[in-house]
Amino acid sequence: MKKMSIFTLCLLMGAPFTILNAQDQTEKVQTMVDLQNYTFVAQHALPMTGRSISLTSEYDLSVGLDTICAYLPYFGRAYVAPIDPTEGGIKFNSTDFDYQLKKNRKGGWTAHIRINDGRQRVQMTLNIAVNGSALLSVNDNNRQAISFSGYVAERKR
Repeated sequence: MKKMSIFTLCLLMGAPFTILNAQDQTEKVQTMVDLQNYTFVAQHALPMTGRSISLTSEYDLSVGLDTICAYLPYFGRAYVAPIDPTEGGIKFNSTDFDYQLKKNRKGGWTAHIRINDGRQRVQMTLNIAVNGSALLSVNDNNRQAISFSGYVAERKR
C-alpha cells in the first residue's frame, strides 16, 4: 500500500510539468500557424486505393507568407503522365497561391491552399490539431486524391 501511495504522489507531482509542456506546445503551434510560418512533415501517405504507407524519407510542405514549397511523394493513379519521369510526386515552389485559415470548433485550424501557377492546379486542405498533429489532403486534376498524416514544425526554408 505504501508503494502505491509513493507512486501516486510522484505521478501527481509530475502532472503539472506535463500540462505546462502541453500548453507550451499548443502556444508554439498557434504562433506558427498565426504567422503562416510552418512546415508540415509527412509521416504516412494515405492513397485513395491501397493501404497506408509509412514514409522513411523527409517529405514536407513548407508554408510561408510569400512562398509554398512541396516535396511529397505520390502513390495512386495518374490520369496524365508527366513528360519528364523525374517530375513524379508532388513537387512545386509557388509564389502564386490562395491561403485561407479557419479556426475549428475543437481549437485546431483548417488551412485551404490553392496553387495558381504552373501547369497544374493543386488544391490542398491542411487540418492542424492544437498539439501539432496534422492531416494534409491533396487534390490535383491530373491524379487521384491523396492524403498525408504527420505534424507541423518550425519552418526551416
